[in-house]
Amino acid sequence: MKIAICDDEMRFHIEFKKYMDQYAKLRALDIIYYEYTNGKDLLASNKEYDVIFMDYQMNTLNGLDTARKLRQKNNQTTIIFLTSYPNIVFDVFEVNTFRFLMKPINMAKLTDAMDSYLKSQDTSNYIMLKIDDNTKKINQKDIIYIEASDKYCYIRTVDDNLLYKKTLAELAATLTLDTFYRCHRSYLVNFNHIVSHTNNDITFTNNEKALISKTKLTGFKNAFLAHIKSHNFS
Repeated sequence: MKIAICDDEMRFHIEFKKYMDQYAKLRALDIIYYEYTNGKDLLASNKEYDVIFMDYQMNTLNGLDTARKLRQKNNQTTIIFLTSYPNIVFDVFEVNTFRFLMKPINMAKLTDAMDSYLKSQDTSNYIMLKIDDNTKKINQKDIIYIEASDKYCYIRTVDDNLLYKKTLAELAATLTLDTFYRCHRSYLVNFNHIVSHTNNDITFTNNEKALISKTKLTGFKNAFLAHIKSHNFS
């Protein structure tokens, strides 16, 4: 597993690698570390990583701006933020953050985050759908939202917009991840791609929006808050 650490304090690198080495031993993993003390050096690298652990506050270029630039390059590497400031939760949704961990690192929370990451890479997260005359393999975590269109629906992913010739309800029944929520009769949304919401609509990581119905608003808010708490955003 290739892990990038981007933090401007080298002593934190040493401490963090001790925790990661414990996790690697626990799960029988081989880890290669790539270490950076600023976002510019990380962005300049052409290496590929499985997970980037990013300090939220760094000199010159902070973690959030670094992550924005990575996403602009269409880099979809899993990002886990490291921070001493719990109030950044809604900021990090903008760049499709997987988790964030509070400093100092808690081994139990690091283990939970990494176990969730490994689970997200499981091939069981993929669904096979017939799109036109082809069968397409889609990773559920890449689905931003699904929109009903009469008897069909559109699947908006990070890379595409696909017409699926079955109803939204039929497609929803095939999804296995618990990150999806029916916020409107026309929309099924993925919590992991939500940047923000009002009482009327949701904004996603690709800047598109979906409606929230009045009857679904309370349920949506409660479910979204539970999702945030379950991902250590507290």
